[in-house]
Amino acid sequence: MYRIFINDSVLILRSFESILEADESAEIQHYSCVSCMSSALKKLQNGLCESLILQGDDVELMWQDLCSRYELIEAAGGVVVNSNSEVLWIRRNDKWDLPKGKVEPGEKVEETAVREVEEECAVRGIDRGALLGVTYHTYSHKGKEILKKSYWYAMSCAVDQDLKPQVEEGITEVIWADKQQHLTCMADTYTSIAELLKREKLQNHLGF
Repeated sequence: MYRIFINDSVLILRSFESILEADESAEIQHYSCVSCMSSALKKLQNGLCESLILQGDDVELMWQDLCSRYELIEAAGGVVVNSNSEVLWIRRNDKWDLPKGKVEPGEKVEETAVREVEEECAVRGIDRGALLGVTYHTYSHKGKEILKKSYWYAMSCAVDQDLKPQVEEGITEVIWADKQQHLTCMADTYTSIAELLKREKLQNHLGF
């Protein structure tokens, strides 16, 4: 099963046999040909539904169809918690976000995750933990349609260090957020990030 965020809506690709928690707001369509994918994407891109489930016999075939319409980019980042149980957030494009960046050629995703957090926030002494999850979202950039696959790692570090936003990457602010501030940031972040942070594995890492 795949969950892909398109704007603030989600496209779910699944087989007929898979089990998914009931979602009364989700529209369900059957996939039989490429035009089914075109129809589903158009509906989501135009904001005509918040959640659409596309069911088919072969999930990987649907995934390949989707990927053929986009340029796939891999990125990696971290959910960083300091010794005061505060969470690292960045402000970019007028949204709160978690630090991440593009995987460079020849670079392992776990290396990218640490490097990008260090570069975007000027954080040092990062202890990288396990992979917490993977998210997918689409966007347009310089006339290209992009599908980004982001790997998110658990990270921890000491609190006593100065944060500095990487302004050349459009980051205007970096903060350590306590529990209340964290919830405020979650209310003003991307849907894919908000959903990621609600997963059980993330909740255990955050300790909230």
